[in-house]
Amino acid sequence: MSNYEEFFQKMDTALEKAPENRHSYYQLKYFVIGKEPTIQSKLWQCLRELQSRKETIESIGLQIEDLKDEIELTKIEIQKIEINTLSSKNEKLDEICFKEKTIKLRKLKRREESLVINIDKLEKKLKFELQEARYFLQVFEDLEKIEQMKDYDDYDAQKEYWENKISEEINLRILTKQQLSPELIKTALSLHNESEIRGNMIGILDNCKMQLEMLEAKKGK
Repeated sequence: MSNYEEFFQKMDTALEKAPENRHSYYQLKYFVIGKEPTIQSKLWQCLRELQSRKETIESIGLQIEDLKDEIELTKIEIQKIEINTLSSKNEKLDEICFKEKTIKLRKLKRREESLVINIDKLEKKLKFELQEARYFLQVFEDLEKIEQMKDYDDYDAQKEYWENKISEEINLRILTKQQLSPELIKTALSLHNESEIRGNMIGILDNCKMQLEMLEAKKGK
């Protein structure tokens, strides 16, 4: 056995232990669904992810069917070349035709092998997409047992989502001693009039304005 073959054997053995080429359930639970601030937004995110997986699954299915047809067409081309035993009186020409036929057959067989490999890759990807889709569907069903999904434009659901989202962002910036960005301030001020966050932001801005006026007054003395 050559060093080259030995290396590939070792590589194949190692790759048998390779992790699945998809997001871990931990990632999906805590970084995709878990980061959403409300149950309703978790439900919405589950459906967004599920829709994305559905489209990918359908696309992969079509790709696999196309590749299978390509394999069948390639096999037909191979059969045509193998059947074609055209012979002429010119030995040199026959030799050239034989070489051409041999090369074409090699290329077609490599194409067939490549198509089979591509199908295998797509089938693995399909498997992973289905695993993630099943996960999101399960989480969606579990969450609906806690709270039935509301319409996306339900006022109370949207109000709860945005208040929680803006509040989290403001608290995070305050705790990490970062300045509130103008965009975040504008978003907080755009919340409904009864919003506690909006009221607090107006209070903060009024306090800042008052402090600036006091500083200006001191400078004027």
